[in-house]
Amino acid sequence: MKKIKSVYDRMYNNRKLFFLGFGVLYITEMRRVKNLSRTSELRIKSKGLAEVWYELFKKYGLISKNNKGIHVKNGIYTFGCTAQSLYTLIKVVKKLPENDMDFYLRKRLTNLTYTNSSPVNKNRIKILKELNNNPLTTNELARRINFVSGNVFKHHLDLLQKLSLIKRNKIGKQKIINSLTKKGKIFINEFLSEVETVPNYSLYDECSTNKQLASDLMLIISELEMGGIMERQLYLEMNSYEFVKFIFGLCERWEWTTQNMISEKSRPKHKPTYLFYLNSNGPKEIYSLSGPCADINKDKAFLHIFSLRNLGVHGRIGETKENILKAIGNNLNTSKKIAFELNIGVQNIQKQLSNLIKEGILIREKIGTGYRYKLKG
Repeated sequence: MKKIKSVYDRMYNNRKLFFLGFGVLYITEMRRVKNLSRTSELRIKSKGLAEVWYELFKKYGLISKNNKGIHVKNGIYTFGCTAQSLYTLIKVVKKLPENDMDFYLRKRLTNLTYTNSSPVNKNRIKILKELNNNPLTTNELARRINFVSGNVFKHHLDLLQKLSLIKRNKIGKQKIINSLTKKGKIFINEFLSEVETVPNYSLYDECSTNKQLASDLMLIISELEMGGIMERQLYLEMNSYEFVKFIFGLCERWEWTTQNMISEKSRPKHKPTYLFYLNSNGPKEIYSLSGPCADINKDKAFLHIFSLRNLGVHGRIGETKENILKAIGNNLNTSKKIAFELNIGVQNIQKQLSNLIKEGILIREKIGTGYRYKLKG
């Protein structure tokens, strides 16, 4: 049977799948913007992954107009998306699988004070809600929504008229009556039902009956939040018990975990985290259904563990020390690079590296969140 395209390739022609992934991005990578006048910003640690998502957002016309491409700072790749993208997200997925994030997204959408060309704006929504009851003169409308700035208020009305959401008819010599168009009625009623009313159904619910969709979701999450790939014990660990519980339920449903409960980890002065491990079959099935990964290093990590001959062990050691020293001499100076080169599990590589340090043959230097090794002397 011919393998279907990767989840990222299919997102280009599958709008629902794109927004399913965007929801995970929103939960895990969206900058927590307290000032609602700021651009919504996605922050991704992987260059390759950021580039793939940027092209997807561009394809769907959801990149902020002020955005000038992907920005890099301190190893984080960022780009801005439109306010309209947040509304479309909730419109498509119906509800995020994390109640707090879902609540704040809805709150955010009803309090937006920016956007130049979208009806999704606090004051424009107020105008449309008032006109949904009855047509009103401009002065009466301004009084109803407590608006005092004439020019700013006129700008909102002009924009809504330009978007064909309202019509404005002159009555008498000076008065203008404002009313909703058919398009305006549809928009405001959809907005009220989709944003201000929390539904019972979510697009994420389909993952419990559709293995392909569940696998697509898991591959996206594995690139953002999953750890332990090099150790062949893939795990999800987050502060949000609710989100971990949702993913755990999917992994139970599709037999990607053999654990019977979620573990809690506590550290002094830190919020507790919640985690569970996938079994050895989980990553293989998820990757076969939805891979490859967008992040080339993450993809190499998956392929590396699949290439080891026996599950549950770390590969043949043989002349490991000699081969490690040869690899370091060829500038392969991290445990991950050496594991890839020698096709040996990273845990065994790390054990041998520790032994070589104790024997005074290697020295270890800190680089970022990891280490590099070099010959002593």
